[in-house]
Amino acid sequence: MRNFLIVGFLGLFSTLHCQENYKVSNINLKMLTNANAVIREHTTNIEIKDIDDVEISTNRVVTVLNEAGEAYIEAYENFDKGLSVQDQEALILDKDGNEIRIFKKRDFKTRSNFQGFVLFSDNQVSYLQYTPRNYPYTVKYSSRVRKENSIFLPDWRPLEGYKVSVERSVYKIVNNTQIPIRYSERNFDSLNVEVNNSNFDLKYSVTDLMARSHEKLSPSFEVLAPHVRVALQKYFLEGIEGESSDWKDFGAWQYKHLVEGQGLLSEEIVRKVTSLTKDAVTDEEKARIIYKYVQENTRYIAVMLGIGGWKPYSALEVDRLGYGDCKGLTNYTRALLKSQGIEADYTIVYGGSKRDIDPDFTKMQGNHVILSIPQEDKEDIWLECTSQDAPFNYLGDFTDDRWALKLKPEGGEIVRTKKYSAEDNLQSTWANILIKENGGFKAHLERSSYGVPYGDIYLIELQKEEVQKNYYNENWSQFQNLSFDSINFINDKKKIEFKEDLYIKADRFCNLAGERLLVPLNFVSGFNMKIDKDKNRKNKITIERGKTFKDNFKFELPSGFAVEAIPESQEIESDFGKMSLSISVEETEDRKYIAVERYLRIEEGEWSPEKFENFRKFINQIHKLNSQKAVIVPTNKV
Repeated sequence: MRNFLIVGFLGLFSTLHCQENYKVSNINLKMLTNANAVIREHTTNIEIKDIDDVEISTNRVVTVLNEAGEAYIEAYENFDKGLSVQDQEALILDKDGNEIRIFKKRDFKTRSNFQGFVLFSDNQVSYLQYTPRNYPYTVKYSSRVRKENSIFLPDWRPLEGYKVSVERSVYKIVNNTQIPIRYSERNFDSLNVEVNNSNFDLKYSVTDLMARSHEKLSPSFEVLAPHVRVALQKYFLEGIEGESSDWKDFGAWQYKHLVEGQGLLSEEIVRKVTSLTKDAVTDEEKARIIYKYVQENTRYIAVMLGIGGWKPYSALEVDRLGYGDCKGLTNYTRALLKSQGIEADYTIVYGGSKRDIDPDFTKMQGNHVILSIPQEDKEDIWLECTSQDAPFNYLGDFTDDRWALKLKPEGGEIVRTKKYSAEDNLQSTWANILIKENGGFKAHLERSSYGVPYGDIYLIELQKEEVQKNYYNENWSQFQNLSFDSINFINDKKKIEFKEDLYIKADRFCNLAGERLLVPLNFVSGFNMKIDKDKNRKNKITIERGKTFKDNFKFELPSGFAVEAIPESQEIESDFGKMSLSISVEETEDRKYIAVERYLRIEEGEWSPEKFENFRKFINQIHKLNSQKAVIVPTNKV
């Protein structure tokens, strides 16, 4: 009995000692700087038992310092028919390392991994649901999952985001199959990473990664952060084995097993499309008609079934149902084009913020599918098949200017999607403004948007009038009591030009200074970039997309007023862009005007951190020019 008590006491002491290590007071102060959370330990052990049997064990301890830090708990696991959760446990500790609560596998909540927009999915998530009473606290999480699909091996990303520190991160692969592992290390230059690798096994560990703060206009965290990409040379995806080490072979495998045979159509739909395109002279005309048909007769609904959510529904099924996800709708459009002798390529891409399919490392990547129609001696035509509103050959900022993977029978091809230059991304504004004696105005304004700005505005046409008015009130807050006599839009999808045609008025625009009126010469502007000082800039300056603004404003003075002073015309130019501002006074028999012509171009590009202050000064110069005012007075005061 005495021995039992001693063993029990030692066990209790061991447990208490273990939790003692996770006192918040034990965290080095430098790891708390700029941090919302501290990852005390994160160990990932991957055991490859066979080509279709992978076990992943995770041990993760995270101290949450505030509400924002809860995003880094990550106590969850996805599961489906090819991925099962074997074990899952979480221990909640207070700031002194004392146990608050323990969660066993049965205590974790379960829900679909896709909410609302997904019609069918067998993918679910088992997750910890815990509401803290106070901060800081620590979550000690462990799990073990088994997966069949060895094509999806997790990469190592020791630094997981901004404002999170990492005390220790370990990544280990034990490969019992002797299948060669391919891997690629990125952004290790400034880190002291311990590496112990062979042809079949990998081990990485790192300690004391301090939290990084986000810097405005930096490259994406994906580009900056240290990481290791990992893939098996031979792999398994739901009953299908493959082997590849380059994009050509991997693309051929994907085409054969995911796309091939999915393009069959009924004779009825082929006859229908043939009839629709019978008068079209060129392949592009035919493609436009087919794209319009798809937009008018299908709708987007996500379907996450079929070989891990990567295989599209057949064209027959999409035609019958009238809906599909990006894979199904792209495959369907491709099949319709092919029925009329037009070849098009099923293309995998990352949709959303700019992110590339890695051209230098082959593994399953991407989250979206679009269609490209090759053109001889011209750029490809690109189709976003999930949109019922997008113009033909328009991608916008969702999939523009990034590396993508075309799947072809002969193999994969890495290509660059359509790029919109600073000249393409044009917003042109014309306005006639009648100034009133009280400082208000009445105006007719036309604004045309092209390139990416087109995509930012064209859907306003589909909104209710109240939403449209709210949009302008929020964006033109410099106008007091803005009201609208008319709002009209012209959406030219062939030219990909969206025109706003507005008649507006407001009670106050000019500032009163005694009997004088101070007239802001920047009537409206789409440029609103603000840059604060940053003496310790660490990252490059990155402008992902250039943009051009062309503005013509004509201010008509109230009757009986004259111009007392106007700013000089000016021009500034630097590596970052160019601005010119021309201001003049015009007169007719009975009218006086101030005419303003403004040209602003912001260049796309990357610049060293040392140039940040020059960039900030350039932006401030733009705002200084844009904030200038003219002075007008009653003629009896001139």
